[in-house]
Amino acid sequence: MEPAEILDTARDAFALSVERYAQLVESVEDTSIPIPASDWTVRDAAVHLAGANHRVAALAAGAASTVPTADKQFLDARARTLIAENPETDPKKLADQIRQGLERVMAMTAALPGEQPIAYHAGLRLNLAELVSLYLGEYLLHGYDVAAAVGTPWPIDPGYAALAVGGYRRCYPAIFNPAAAAGLEVTYRLDTAGTRPFSVRIAGGTCEESAAPAAVDCIISADPVTTLVVMSKRLSQWAAIALGRLTFSGERPEIGPRFSDLFVFP
Repeated sequence: MEPAEILDTARDAFALSVERYAQLVESVEDTSIPIPASDWTVRDAAVHLAGANHRVAALAAGAASTVPTADKQFLDARARTLIAENPETDPKKLADQIRQGLERVMAMTAALPGEQPIAYHAGLRLNLAELVSLYLGEYLLHGYDVAAAVGTPWPIDPGYAALAVGGYRRCYPAIFNPAAAAGLEVTYRLDTAGTRPFSVRIAGGTCEESAAPAAVDCIISADPVTTLVVMSKRLSQWAAIALGRLTFSGERPEIGPRFSDLFVFP
């Protein structure tokens, strides 16, 4: 799809997912419930996304991100600071904050082109379609977290997951972990339904997207939902492999499992 079509699709998915998340938050009786395998509570996740909506709108309006790095520890500390600035704990009021931010995002992005340049974190250059797709992923994943905390289902639409994966992939250069690539020289191709062809070349401790590689060493195949939850470390790649939802092929399938360690998802 072209950026204009991606933006239209992502905006619709974003609006529906934000409202779904808001309904989930306001259904929670106690927002201090901890999220499994996380230092965050339901309140933390809700406040994080309520603020994120306004930051997305600002980026869409032309503001440049002042976040210099995608380092996980830095982003975790920054998120903690921002969360502390909003003391709200009432689930209904938090849901209303999220909806208010959604209105701002939808209004700001309504008349902008999908290829609108975005000056994102760590010097990354995205376009608006990618930005909205990326933050769609934030709602899918934090909804997954909150649903796990309160014991309710949170099915993820594969088409929505594919959009989110496309947005997150633009961040690979910033979250690359060179130490994990020691001695590795390989071209990976990531085959995920609903996403454009995507290959990365790892060599000399560097990572570069390769638009049309002459040869591919390892092909990583998974459905969009599996790709999203494994990429974000919500699901262990080993569990996905055992379930047959993540497979490796090509000349060097044995190096497939190393891919997950090459990137530190914030």
